[in-house]
Amino acid sequence: MRTLRFITADVFTSEPFTGNQLAVVFGAEGLPTETLQAITREFNYAETTFVFAPEDPSHTRRVRIFTPELEVPFAGHPTIGTAHVLVASGDVPAVGDEMTLVLGENVGPVPVRITLEHGVPVHAQLTTAQLPEERVEVTDLDALAHLLSLSASDLLGGAHAPAGVSCGLPFQLIALNSVEAVERARLRTDAWDAVLKGTWASWPMVFAMARGGDGPHDPAHDAAHAAREARLPAHVRGCDIRARVFVPGSTVPEDPATGSANAALAGYLAARTPRDGLLRWTVAQGVEMGRPSRLQIEAQKRDGLIDAVRVGGATVLMSEGTMTVR
Repeated sequence: MRTLRFITADVFTSEPFTGNQLAVVFGAEGLPTETLQAITREFNYAETTFVFAPEDPSHTRRVRIFTPELEVPFAGHPTIGTAHVLVASGDVPAVGDEMTLVLGENVGPVPVRITLEHGVPVHAQLTTAQLPEERVEVTDLDALAHLLSLSASDLLGGAHAPAGVSCGLPFQLIALNSVEAVERARLRTDAWDAVLKGTWASWPMVFAMARGGDGPHDPAHDAAHAAREARLPAHVRGCDIRARVFVPGSTVPEDPATGSANAALAGYLAARTPRDGLLRWTVAQGVEMGRPSRLQIEAQKRDGLIDAVRVGGATVLMSEGTMTVR
């Protein structure tokens, strides 16, 4: 019998009971992968992480990330949340006003910068281990619109046509022409089976510009847009982008806050922005499913090339306890 310690948190939010849920488990050294998978299914969150001693002395901890179905090489909200939990719980001592943890994940080392106030972590920002990779596999806008219960006129084409993008985990990025279209999207699983299942970037992320910024713009800066913003929880008002991520075939068919997808989005937008420098956007996700989340994304461009992608946000600790396993 083994007693494991766990802490749960809501990630990419400053408000409890919003954001994306995460369980962080300690003390699982030596347990088989099958047991880690069973523990993850018991929590039944989008992801659960297991924290181990570092395999590389230059890393802070070794972290394995599981969905209820499988182990994944990288995911944003588990990385951000785990780093926050490590410092907030005292497992990694807080130092100064800013500190960097390096988490050894299956994708490689992922640095996470923690901002602290009076010794308490208030924000975490990861830098992806991989730079954006883009592939265009599906060009049929009618087919993509149909699987989202939208019309082709809701999708942007041209420079902002759909594309698969990955910074460690691939997503199909589909730019829409309004926030209203984002809200209206409904995934048709049978159509998804026919169009995206089995492709490199099978999970669709839909997004639209909600206010100023680089990329495709939502022109609805009018009374209807203002009314829509006013209905949002305070912590997600005023974001540049509204987004949703669908994860068909998983226990959680829609994800409330997806750091890996938003990293891909930063790469997608930066590649289509003509200027160099530090490019930044704020993203509201999870609104439609009652788990509003706020993510800060950025990409650094030099001489027309992206050389860094970062995703950040706040985390709220929710519970802690123990679990006994055989």
